[in-house]
Amino acid sequence: MTSATTVAWDPFDTEIDTDPHPMWKRMRDETPVYRNDTYDFYALSRYHDVEAAHRDPSTFSSARGTVLELMGNDLSGTGQLIFLDPPEHTQLRHLVSRAFTPRRTADLEDRVRGFCAQMLDAQRDRDHFDYLQDFGAKLPSMVISSLLGVPDEDRETFRHLVDGMFHIEPGVGMVNEPALEAGGQVSRYLARLMDQRREEAQDDLLTALAQAGLTRVQGTEFATLLLAAGTETVARLLGWAAVVLAREPDQRSLLVDDPS
Repeated sequence: MTSATTVAWDPFDTEIDTDPHPMWKRMRDETPVYRNDTYDFYALSRYHDVEAAHRDPSTFSSARGTVLELMGNDLSGTGQLIFLDPPEHTQLRHLVSRAFTPRRTADLEDRVRGFCAQMLDAQRDRDHFDYLQDFGAKLPSMVISSLLGVPDEDRETFRHLVDGMFHIEPGVGMVNEPALEAGGQVSRYLARLMDQRREEAQDDLLTALAQAGLTRVQGTEFATLLLAAGTETVARLLGWAAVVLAREPDQRSLLVDDPS
């Protein structure tokens, strides 16, 4: 809630989340370094301030968490890339980069096109279909799971587990029992796959991570991060892109006329 003189941003307020831009504009204009005493945090809202903070890990450490529910504890011991600062972050990123060869990255485009054609061809004789449920929410999981080397028969289960990892419990937030259980299932499964790849290499990212010099924990944590982030964020992007293009038919026409 806000008054004429007070900016009060509650990141758990779903009413604000429905249309956050007016609040964010007020924060940029009136309180670029915003203080919330209720939840004990500061927030930067101006681009150049955020960029400067990202370049100053000695002051603004990633080890202190990435979402409000986790903020405060030192999470660097988890081994997850997003909770590490240089030089540990730099070293692990260098190891991971060995798995992303130019050939593997180039192969992704054909793979994505193939998945898109497969799902959209199935809708050709229908009057309508649910764009998000039948396409947008499925595509990212299919791509990331395929890239990692998750067997075809497990990919739909994985998609639902990733959804579970992002479950938000009212009054609790993202860190809750169902979300932690789903994350644990994903990590344990990927750890078993990683062990299999160390014994029998295949042409997939899990094998490449195992061969890049990562430990079992490092490889599993990075694979879990990639699966979760690559699935959830891109699904949201595809859904939002459909909304924006529907609202802006002139931009949609430009895209259809010139996909480049």
